[in-house]
Amino acid sequence: MCDDRLCSDCQEYCEQCGERYCPYCYERHACANTQDPCYRDPYEGRPVREPFTFGLEIEVDGNHDTDMLRNHRLIAGWCPDGSLHHDGSLEYQSEPMTMSDLAEIRRLVERIATDTDNTLSGGHMHISRTGRQTPARWYWALEALDETQCEALNMRHMTDTRWCELIHGDYCGKDTAINDTHRHTIEFRTFGPWHHDTAGRLDAAVGYMHAMWRFFQKFPVPKLKTRDIQAMSRVAATQAINDTNATTAGRERI
Repeated sequence: MCDDRLCSDCQEYCEQCGERYCPYCYERHACANTQDPCYRDPYEGRPVREPFTFGLEIEVDGNHDTDMLRNHRLIAGWCPDGSLHHDGSLEYQSEPMTMSDLAEIRRLVERIATDTDNTLSGGHMHISRTGRQTPARWYWALEALDETQCEALNMRHMTDTRWCELIHGDYCGKDTAINDTHRHTIEFRTFGPWHHDTAGRLDAAVGYMHAMWRFFQKFPVPKLKTRDIQAMSRVAATQAINDTNATTAGRERI
């Protein structure tokens, strides 16, 4: 526990160790760095055509069906999150997933409901790192999107939220849209919470990320111009959103 004097309503109780912590000292909390999940190999039993994987951090703010999430095969671990303040809040970390897992994780997200509005939660996405997946390339890709596209992709870096500012050259920490501090992945903190009301945007969000990842893989650094990245980003976003809308309409007709 930090030395700040807080009322009991400002403190969280850790079910793991019985200690209290606050949103400002969670990273120093004894359990904060000891709950790394044991991830499965997403390509086990599958042919490896490309090393693209994605993973989700699903923050659920408030009471919810914890058993449904904890027992799902695509959920690797869970822990408290210092940015969530309602009783029952947890963050869930998914397994690394391939595009073959997209429909299954969407169906799980469709079932997530809470007793709050989830305004403080996020749905960060991790994608597999390679030498051609640089934060600067991704900065220009995200910077090219307009407000309508960001809304359809469940991205929030164009809003005034402090947790995902998109700043050129700032790719480190917990208040950036692109966090480049992980060894095996790049983290995109721009994504809003994933739950019943936003599940319809998940296919488009992952589809866009996959398309841009494949585009970057084709060109060594620094063989891409900013204007080409931005043009491709707008096209990839439009295509992913249109594909999702068409698929959703098809499901509703069945």
